[in-house]
Amino acid sequence: MALPQQFMDELRRRVSLSSIIGKKVKLINRGNRMVGLCPFHQEKTPSFHVRDDEGYYHCFGCGASGDAITFLREQDSLSFMDAIHHLAGLANIAVPEQKDISPEEKAQRNNMAMINEEAANFYQNQLETEAGKQAKRYLNDRQVSLNSIARYRIGYAPASGLYSFLQAKGFKLDDMLAAGLVRKSTRDDDLYDNFRHRLMFPIANPRGDVIAFGGRALDVDQEPKYLNSADSPMFHKKQVLYGLKQAREQSKDKLPIIVAEGYMDVIAIDQFKVAGAVAPLGTALTEDQMMLLWKSIDTPYLCFDGDSAGQRAATKTLTRLLPILEPGKTVRVMRLEKGLDPDDLLKSGGADALRGVMDASESLVEALWSSTSADYDLNQAEQRAKFWQVMREYIRQVSNPAMRDSLSDDINARIQAMRQRPAQTTYGKTPVRTPYIGRQHASPVQNIRPRVIMAILLKHPELINDWHEELVKLNIKDGLVKKMLNIILDSVTINDYLDETTFRHHLESSGVGEKDQISLWDSIKSRIRFDPASLSKEDAEIKLKEFITLENRGTRTRSTNQF
Repeated sequence: MALPQQFMDELRRRVSLSSIIGKKVKLINRGNRMVGLCPFHQEKTPSFHVRDDEGYYHCFGCGASGDAITFLREQDSLSFMDAIHHLAGLANIAVPEQKDISPEEKAQRNNMAMINEEAANFYQNQLETEAGKQAKRYLNDRQVSLNSIARYRIGYAPASGLYSFLQAKGFKLDDMLAAGLVRKSTRDDDLYDNFRHRLMFPIANPRGDVIAFGGRALDVDQEPKYLNSADSPMFHKKQVLYGLKQAREQSKDKLPIIVAEGYMDVIAIDQFKVAGAVAPLGTALTEDQMMLLWKSIDTPYLCFDGDSAGQRAATKTLTRLLPILEPGKTVRVMRLEKGLDPDDLLKSGGADALRGVMDASESLVEALWSSTSADYDLNQAEQRAKFWQVMREYIRQVSNPAMRDSLSDDINARIQAMRQRPAQTTYGKTPVRTPYIGRQHASPVQNIRPRVIMAILLKHPELINDWHEELVKLNIKDGLVKKMLNIILDSVTINDYLDETTFRHHLESSGVGEKDQISLWDSIKSRIRFDPASLSKEDAEIKLKEFITLENRGTRTRSTNQF
């Protein structure tokens, strides 16, 4: 069960880390930290550091690190919830799921639920009035369909009117205030609507009950641009995802789910039927939100910018998720070009453009590796060692033993592969970097589109004849792919039909050996979600068309941007 962030913060405040560790390790004060002999490995000189202000321990000898929960799980072999209950007992606070809701609180929640439902209806109706024309025009300019407006119950909050509307319905002022729909002036106690002249997005729980609202400013000088309901007895923004009910409906149709940034991204993704989509409410993705999402899908997609800020955001989010990973529950990471959001991408390139980014997504380990490696010069031995140490520290944060062992094996295999590379190899800043697969200024190594196209053709050479004209038009910069493509185009004049064996033999006789073919596949296999060998001819052709379209679009954009 996901635990409220408020409870977790209170737990950390009430129970110091040193009081837990001090029962097993003799700690000595050293300024703002404590040190002692590490309980995770044998040592004679203290290298084990504990910081109560950060609630974090770290051993500079073996790399062990974590918080109080991690320590109890490692040292006392407790489960996650057993560790929580142990700490809660020390703090003398109740674990949330054991707390009963009072009749008064239950009655207030019921009243607030009815108030929110009435408010949602009010806002929806206002969108169709003369006052709502500006909001309606904004939705039309953003190409939001009438179906999506109804599906997400989008509305309009006028300058006033909701308070009198709810008052006429017989609702109590205290409940209106608790719901965050009405506010009282601190100057003269006048009552007024909290949301005024805003495009309104009802926020619902997984059942679809409206529990809060988000309002977008319609005027340029209106502040803040986005205004969300404050936390209330029935709404805690760190435990809620916008659009979850609709995303669950999409996942039932076997569509993936993408975690986007804002309301309009969620609606655009849903509208194009390429995936379901959710968004956190103005904050970074929390553990509670992730665990809520995992109830609907095992591997959601997290969407980040491909720039340095996006890399930092990816690292921060992924490290937050490490302690709650369970077997079968993970994420994939999508990277977009700087300044481009899913809504922009869908409008410029359609569903195929977003699918291309999803196909080029990274696994959790790949994303953590590539985002973290950007901070190190991997051509330097000392920097590589530090990078490896940081990656191993990340994995130690995984609470589930099976997941920790599995991810550790992956990280160690990557480190071993780096060790086996020749000394003159340039490691680069991001050795396992998955690029944005849409519009970008990508180097041949970074741009995997041509290699994906070639991988599909290697397994389905029967498509060459039908796609000969489109293949001729490709402006490939990747040396290996360009050589293979020239051989392919020549092959069409030699053979009326090519099977895989004949085609590979022709490549080898023309100078592209088995090692080259393996190298091509190895360079992309961890970066795409499908194996060309497992696709039917029909599905392979769909993928081929998709990547040829994306490559042509990328080439045109690069050509235009050169002038």
